[in-house]
Amino acid sequence: MAEAAVSFVVERLAGILEEIDFHTDVRKHVERLQEELVRMRCFLKDAEAKQDDDERVRNWVSDIRNVAYDAEDLIDTFLLRMESLKKNHFFKRSASVFKEWKHRSNIANELLHIQGRIVNISASRETYGIRNIGEGISTARERLRKLRRSSPRREEKDIVGLDEDIDKLVKQLVKTDDQWHAISIVGMGGIGKTTLAKKVYNHGDIEARFPSRAWVYVSQEFSSKDLLEAIIKQVGSPRRKLESLGEEELEGILFEHLRRKRYLVVLDDVWSIEAWNSIAKAFPDRSNGSRVMLTTRKNGIALKADAQSIPYHLHLLSEEDGWMLFCKKAFIHNNDSYGSPQLEERGKEIVAKCAGLPLAIIVVGGLLSTKKNLGEWKRVLSNIHSLFGREADGVSAILALSYNDLPYYLKSCFLHLGQFPEDRLIPSHKLYRLWIAEGLIPQQGERMEDVAEDYLNELIERNMVQVAKWSVNDRVKQCRLHDLLRDLSLSKAKAESFHEIQGCQNLQPSAKSRRHAIYSTFQWPQCKYSDPQLRSLLFFRVDHNQSQVNYYINDPYKMEVSDLDYIGKSFKLLRILELEGIPCSKVSSIIGVLIHLKYLGLKETNLQETSPSISSLRNLQTLDVAANLHLKIIPNVIWKLIKLRHLYMCGHKYGGPLRVDTLLHLQVLSEINVEKWMQNNPAKLTSLRKLGIRGNFSFKATEIFDSILALVQLQSLYLRAEDADFPPLTQLSALQNLIKLHIRGTVRQLPSSHEFPPNLTQLTLEHTHLKQDSVRVIENLPRLLILRLKAHSYDGQKMTISVNGFPQLEFLEFHSLECLEELNLEEGAVLRLRSFRIINCANLKMLPEGMKSLGALRELDIEEMPKAFVDRVRGEDFYKVQHVPSILFV
Repeated sequence: MAEAAVSFVVERLAGILEEIDFHTDVRKHVERLQEELVRMRCFLKDAEAKQDDDERVRNWVSDIRNVAYDAEDLIDTFLLRMESLKKNHFFKRSASVFKEWKHRSNIANELLHIQGRIVNISASRETYGIRNIGEGISTARERLRKLRRSSPRREEKDIVGLDEDIDKLVKQLVKTDDQWHAISIVGMGGIGKTTLAKKVYNHGDIEARFPSRAWVYVSQEFSSKDLLEAIIKQVGSPRRKLESLGEEELEGILFEHLRRKRYLVVLDDVWSIEAWNSIAKAFPDRSNGSRVMLTTRKNGIALKADAQSIPYHLHLLSEEDGWMLFCKKAFIHNNDSYGSPQLEERGKEIVAKCAGLPLAIIVVGGLLSTKKNLGEWKRVLSNIHSLFGREADGVSAILALSYNDLPYYLKSCFLHLGQFPEDRLIPSHKLYRLWIAEGLIPQQGERMEDVAEDYLNELIERNMVQVAKWSVNDRVKQCRLHDLLRDLSLSKAKAESFHEIQGCQNLQPSAKSRRHAIYSTFQWPQCKYSDPQLRSLLFFRVDHNQSQVNYYINDPYKMEVSDLDYIGKSFKLLRILELEGIPCSKVSSIIGVLIHLKYLGLKETNLQETSPSISSLRNLQTLDVAANLHLKIIPNVIWKLIKLRHLYMCGHKYGGPLRVDTLLHLQVLSEINVEKWMQNNPAKLTSLRKLGIRGNFSFKATEIFDSILALVQLQSLYLRAEDADFPPLTQLSALQNLIKLHIRGTVRQLPSSHEFPPNLTQLTLEHTHLKQDSVRVIENLPRLLILRLKAHSYDGQKMTISVNGFPQLEFLEFHSLECLEELNLEEGAVLRLRSFRIINCANLKMLPEGMKSLGALRELDIEEMPKAFVDRVRGEDFYKVQHVPSILFV
């Protein structure tokens, strides 16, 4: 993490060199400071890997992190003072010039002092005897590697919940397909990949199918030569002394051994593509049904080994299987002990804390196998997370391997996730905005939002983050951290002073931490504190009473104006302030002092008034004041926030003008009233990709749609008609890049199919009051993949989808179609449909007969439907959907 801090400061120094006119000699010293930090960064990757073993290394890394933080504080404080001079009109010009010169001189001297500290830290490496910091591997990791070394001969006896997995993998390995394949078992640390691989490897059908078999443990610190030697010794009887041979010779020998017979080679615990590439050439493809089986935490390695094979993802244990495994371990000496209601109750609480991870259940179950006293079980429950970290090969150590393997930029993102409350579903797009504001996403050629999405996908691919909800176009919509990985994130964050969480215990935070997450259980108004170095302040509601009618009136967590004033005075270097869901009716003028603020989250706060001083937030990237129905006026100063990328509002018609056409970096504008929109020159919004507009479109309709057509980057458009029906929408056909369209409001007649945007893939209709003739239009949209028909979008009692209708459609949703009684699918309709969701269509009598022909259908969700409809699907109509793998009733 020191590496991340240093990288961030190096970028900031580059920026300040452009902003400040230093004297030539001082500029050289600042540039030298940059060079020293870059040089330091070269040592940090190895040093951070070794710091768990050596306190001297740990202190050295901490010194570097602290000096990087001090440099960052110096820069931000200087910029704050310079901004204050610009605002202060009481000074005469000469006094202001003198103060500016003084501040520039001070920062130059301070930067020189920091440069000297870095030189001293660099020299201390040798003084502390840590000059060979990059050599070898840490003793702790080597010890753990030896403890984890796997062998197919040491099989786990107490196996629970793997029977189906074993059957599937054995069938996949022994199927008569003669083509060579690499089959991968993928999952997070401790989930049972090696256990499953052993059961498969020793299965009778596998032994009969593969006369030549070998098992090798790879790990993070692999040796290609050692792996080749180990496989050769298992599949043949080498006549030559292998130790004296080079890798190419060993490759040749192994290749010759394997080409003679059908083989199965298991590569357990593969961490890198390099490990696979180093021995892949030794596996011949003789088209005789030979296989390689890998276990890995990374989906990318599985796809690299064999892009034609679908990785086998191992899942967490169900609550029932978890309890069964726990009983096998905890009651090994007395199977009847769990008959004690008190022990069973505590045992189930303990299993719940393990969150389905087999390794955690095995560890804690083994510990409790010698403890039959209820008090001892309570003590284990209270201290379960610290217990996981005690042993060298314990749960925490196993999970930490994945963390240690992350590049520094992903470590920062992973630690950041730990701030969210336990089991909280995290919206991916919000996460991207926060990461960008934190400076965790580099400003390079690629769009930062796309880089952030790549980072999240890589954490998911490494099984460090779980997908909680996919969007219908297979992008991550929500994610979460497994409870034990969240514990790992919190422990690492504490060690690195990355962030702190203020929850139930009202403790004073550490002065070193630069990010604080405040849970609503923390008595913030009574326990205020000052921290001048704080950069991020995230408030989270963790209670379950948010939906009460008197939520805003009597809310115990209400943020008063004085509380916000306190934040402005005490945390002047803040970059992030998130208050979503915390009532605060007014944002006062003091918000303007937070000139470093990049993210201001005020969504659903019952905000009624905000100060024009937000115009001072020149670094702001995200402003979210959505879902505040009482916010009637937004000051017409948004146009000054020239770095703004995301603007979320309620698009009501109240208040005066709102200029936004100066925001050249604006990516999202959701949503704005049409009258205010027309006061701008949209052609200047060259970066806008997502737009929401509401209001009366019938007045100056041509001009309104022309203004939308000027947005050359637009990909997503939400239109909501109020006070009048929509005028003809034919002009939308010119939106070449538009892929997502949401229309809410009465549409008398849809455009013809060729008058829709040509590349449209997603269409949502709401309150459009369409009839059957409109279905004939949209079913001919050539690229439409996703269609949502929401409340009052369709007024007909009967809907028919024609022959070959919706040729590309993969997702279809009917939501609250109150008039619909009958749905017919003609032959060849929606043949590519994968998911069909029916929600609250109270008068729909039955599923159509044509459902039988939907061979691609994988998911059928039936939610809030009448009992008669549900009973019919489960009973007499089941033959229509018996081929669908997943049918969900909610």
